[in-house]
Amino acid sequence: MVWTGTAKADVIRVRADDWCPYNCSEQKKGYGIEVAEEVFAAAGHRVQYQLAPWSRSLEDCLRGEIDAVIGAAPVDSPDLVFGAEPIGQWDSTFVIRKGQSWRYDGVASLERIKLAAIIGYIYMDPVGGYIEANKKNRARVDPVGGTQPLEQSLKMVAAGRIDAAVESRAVLEYKLRQMGLTGKLDYAGATQSGPIYIAFSPKHPKAREYADLLDQGVARLRASGRLRQILDRYGVRDWK
Repeated sequence: MVWTGTAKADVIRVRADDWCPYNCSEQKKGYGIEVAEEVFAAAGHRVQYQLAPWSRSLEDCLRGEIDAVIGAAPVDSPDLVFGAEPIGQWDSTFVIRKGQSWRYDGVASLERIKLAAIIGYIYMDPVGGYIEANKKNRARVDPVGGTQPLEQSLKMVAAGRIDAAVESRAVLEYKLRQMGLTGKLDYAGATQSGPIYIAFSPKHPKAREYADLLDQGVARLRASGRLRQILDRYGVRDWK
């Protein structure tokens, strides 16, 4: 079937920090970026993807200085333009050094550890509420920034500089394999999961059109089996 999109070819600027396997380096781009590129190329558009710190990416998207962010949830900002099709699932999974006994068992259990928290991230409740309430208490929450904040956080856990890091399970599995830390860090419990999206700037006049194109494209890739092929390269299961 031939795609029917806008006649004019657009460059859709997408930014986020490294959050593999959803979005990775600018060379191995991540399955979410690969999906977006295929969907928008079929509509005659081009995706321009670059890494940038998450907090800056989100602010730039809300101001209209870029067109989209990848890895967003509605909790990040209700002003972003979301489609109906998520690009994956996100949860709060904790990792600790191997041999440590701590396990996540509700918010009260977090008071016994020093937790890494990535600057600018909006964490799902109840973990998000705890981090917000303790963000100035360095004995409980250690802020980490930059374009590779998760890698830095995991190195700090492995070195014993902090007790735990928290991230999506899919991201942790990928990153631990990449860093050679599988078997050196342990999973220590998780919260309920929720959907994440490629979200578009509320300042862009075609934001809703782009979101609709992405919805149609993801559904089409899934139906054809092409989505499965892309996900297999990253060791990821379809979230639907």
